[in-house]
Amino acid sequence: DSVVCTLGLNAIPDDQAAVGEMYRVLRPGGRLVLLGHVASPYRMIQAIQRVIERWLLPVAGDHQTRQPLPLLQAAGFVLGREERSRAGIIQRLVATKPGDR
Repeated sequence: DSVVCTLGLNAIPDDQAAVGEMYRVLRPGGRLVLLGHVASPYRMIQAIQRVIERWLLPVAGDHQTRQPLPLLQAAGFVLGREERSRAGIIQRLVATKPGDR
C-alpha cells in the first residue's frame, strides 16, 4: 500500500535503482512518502552543501545534493505533494504509482 523512505535515499549508492525498486513493489494506486536532503535552491547554501558533501560522502556515504523528484517522474510516479524546509535542503514528497485504487 505504501513505501516510506526517510533520509535513506541519501545513503543509497544507486538512487535510481532504489526508486525503481520502490515503484516495483508498490501496487497500482500505492503511495510513496519520501523525505531527504536535497540541493537547496539558494546558490550560497548549495555551495556550502557541496563542501559538506565532499567531506561526508567518503566518510558516511551521505549525498546532500541529490534531486529525487526527476527520478520519481522518470520511474512513472505521479507527484501528489512537494514541500521544502530548512532553506530548501529538506524535501518531503508524496507520490503515487498510477493505477486503480
